[in-house]
Amino acid sequence: MRKLLKKVGVFVMGISILSLLGCSDVNEKTAKVIEEKLSKKYNESFEVQYIGERWGTKSNDTVTTYVKALDSDILFTAEMDTSENIVENYPEMLLMNKFASVFNKAIEGQGLDASSWIRIHPKQSVEITKDMTIEDYLEKSKSEYVHVEIVMKNDESITAEKLKTIVQQSYNQFNGPSISATYWLFNDDEYKKVNETLAKVVNIVPSDLESYDYDSTVFVELTENGFVESDEEINNSLGGGTN
Repeated sequence: MRKLLKKVGVFVMGISILSLLGCSDVNEKTAKVIEEKLSKKYNESFEVQYIGERWGTKSNDTVTTYVKALDSDILFTAEMDTSENIVENYPEMLLMNKFASVFNKAIEGQGLDASSWIRIHPKQSVEITKDMTIEDYLEKSKSEYVHVEIVMKNDESITAEKLKTIVQQSYNQFNGPSISATYWLFNDDEYKKVNETLAKVVNIVPSDLESYDYDSTVFVELTENGFVESDEEINNSLGGGTN
């Protein structure tokens, strides 16, 4: 079992903007401008959670913020320049949440405790809008591959059949692209630690999860030709064969 390493990557600590930044008038004004502009654009309420890279250097004339949509609890990034132009990824994060919800529903149906993070490999770029559906996106992007990172609480009820069923049900609903899933299995205490941070993260990559002490990882892939991994291979991984 891996030793717990220092957390790295894009993880964002859950600290309020005031406690993080003190009472900086400049930063409070920046947050307010971004919140107001986003609210006007989407007719929703937003709250800046964290301010990252700031303008003021020779190579940087923007400020990056991490923003939460209060109605949906979705966290995303918004970058503003000195002219108050904003580039943000709220529609993209909304869409990824719709994809994740499909997996999460399938996971819940198997009586397991987990959360999902999606990576899609489109064949062509698509302008993502706030109201875009999964079906619309898959059709326009001609996506051939969807990958999901699933952070799961380890327990004795997990079987190859359950992990394959989660992928199969999602595959059936997406009706098209191949699906692969990497299941990251954590014991109870470590699972709680991971989820405390994941609740405040815009996105994750495998290197972020490798920073934690996980029990094992299990890879399951389904294509139009069926499952790539056998039950024996999956059960072997469940026994810790990949860690």
